[in-house]
Amino acid sequence: MTISFGNSKGGLLMCYEIKNSDQHIDVLLTGIISVQEATSIRQKLFPLIQQRFHSLTFHLGTVTELDSSGLGLLLAVQKIAMDCNAHVAFKDVNAQLKERLNMAGITL
Repeated sequence: MTISFGNSKGGLLMCYEIKNSDQHIDVLLTGIISVQEATSIRQKLFPLIQQRFHSLTFHLGTVTELDSSGLGLLLAVQKIAMDCNAHVAFKDVNAQLKERLNMAGITL
């Protein structure tokens, strides 16, 4: 199953794609991830992770901005995965974002 969403706000594009196959979930994020986007992603992603899954990968290579709501989303998913004995990975994280994730307590 693939879920895609795109939104343009102020000329800046945010989109995400969630792919779910064989108990692995890929989440591809692009652009700015703020309150509105984090809420939308959470609404689509959480029903999937409440089912049985073994691993989830966030692809963050084209994320240009991630606010506290986005960080909260990533933290919540990581906590749920730990509770389910599942693995969460973060791919293509730029140096600035990596620093913010580490400061927030997100394990890379």
